[in-house]
Amino acid sequence: MTMKRLTALALVLAALAPAVAAQTSATFTGKWEGTFTLQRPDGTQADPKPVVFNLTQKGKTLTGTAGPADKQWKIEKGAVTAGKATFELQQPDGPLFKFTLTIVKGRLQGDMAGERDGVVRGHAKVDAAKAK
Repeated sequence: MTMKRLTALALVLAALAPAVAAQTSATFTGKWEGTFTLQRPDGTQADPKPVVFNLTQKGKTLTGTAGPADKQWKIEKGAVTAGKATFELQQPDGPLFKFTLTIVKGRLQGDMAGERDGVVRGHAKVDAAKAK
């Protein structure tokens, strides 16, 4: 590689470094308030329902609670890999919810799947902002 090409490559990498650092420095820790919108089997959307996440990220481990503001359940199997959080939430006598969330422009966004007896029964979109 010529010196000109090396210099150009170094300039490109230097320009991208702040953007990469900003993406990897986002943390899931905090209280997030928002909604989940159920996708019906016919493709229509149900009315948004409120959801609150109280999350703590320590490295690649994610702990905390989630659910309606007045009823929170402990999250299980919480992990953060490549900027994506995954975890499960088991409602007592209810479905198992599996979440896959990322931080997009300061918002917690992603998908939730509800399972009962190992069969996916529904999907929802999640959108939440950090509480003030």
